[in-house]
Amino acid sequence: MIRRSPVGALSLLLFGLNISDAAPAVAQQPGNAGAPETYSARAQFENKAGTAVSAPILIHVERFTPDFDRTTVQEALRVGGYPGFLTALRKAPNVGYVELGGRKTIIRWARQVPSDAGRTIVVVTERPVAFLAGQADAKPRAGYEVAVIQLKVDGRGDGAGTMAAAARVRPGGETGVQIDDYAEAPISLVKVTRK
Repeated sequence: MIRRSPVGALSLLLFGLNISDAAPAVAQQPGNAGAPETYSARAQFENKAGTAVSAPILIHVERFTPDFDRTTVQEALRVGGYPGFLTALRKAPNVGYVELGGRKTIIRWARQVPSDAGRTIVVVTERPVAFLAGQADAKPRAGYEVAVIQLKVDGRGDGAGTMAAAARVRPGGETGVQIDDYAEAPISLVKVTRK
């Protein structure tokens, strides 16, 4: 089932892709945080039968996406839609990885934004992140070719997050960007801790 993410769950990606040109220096330099950094968490999802599935996940950010690459990807989405976005994203430098089930998926876009409680980190991978056992070599659904992860962490690096394991990004919505998640609901990331 295809679902548009509500403004709540993955809304910061919408904000993150559209950080104004005046804000990047502040957004990328919160007081006690910076790359490289690694977060561990527990990815949790409840299937249609009500069975809870969980697995450990690592999110490693080697560096945050520089303004030039952010602008390039943002403009590619505006002008070229999702195909343009994918092309620009996949040309962007490798800035980290997501590891789940022993498989690493490259992060091509990572931003952080300060918040009252700490900061929010959003990453976009170059392909979907397989979550359930037996999916490691699963082919992406047409049009759902990236994963989007949002972490909300405090000053120590502890917090929670969400993951759209197979998503697409398209122009639209209040901020000019809309996320469609192939799943019915985002995967919860609990016990997020900076290592």
